[in-house]
Amino acid sequence: MSDFIKFINNISPISLEATDELSNKLKYKTYKKGDLINNQGQICRSLFFIDKGLVKHFYHNKNRIFILRFFSENNLFTVLDSYINQTPAEFITIALENTILTYLDYYDIEELCRNHHSFESFMRKYISFAAVNTYKRFKEMLEEDASERYAGFVNEYNHLLQRVSLGDIASYLGISQVSLSRIRGKK
Repeated sequence: MSDFIKFINNISPISLEATDELSNKLKYKTYKKGDLINNQGQICRSLFFIDKGLVKHFYHNKNRIFILRFFSENNLFTVLDSYINQTPAEFITIALENTILTYLDYYDIEELCRNHHSFESFMRKYISFAAVNTYKRFKEMLEEDASERYAGFVNEYNHLLQRVSLGDIASYLGISQVSLSRIRGKK
């Protein structure tokens, strides 16, 4: 059984029939460091699972970059609003390392949902988790100071500290690299 299917079953177990149909629809793609997975203005038509590697979701506005999330091995991601509404994405997803993805296309997911209640339940739970995580991310940006955001980053992404650049960490926190250095110096 693939790690993607194990991930799904950990969120919401799916039937054997759904597992069989899902297995036949899975696709795989490799991205090199710096490759775009989904670009701003492009409709996100897939749900991705990271078998190996690291990606970031970010928004570029004028000369500022806002990083929403980092995703590493054994995580599922999509550009949520673009995927749900099938509209052009505001966020960009890029590989920060050589990355291997397992993915499902939008229409295959829709078919799995129509054919299998257990898979539809998984998708409902996944979309709910993703929406709540996005809400929590925006809330932390509005309510926490930079030191609190850094502590939260270290808590959530400790396993990525050596894999993510200081510039990306600063962008994630919404601060300059100089401010990040000061915060790190106090720790």
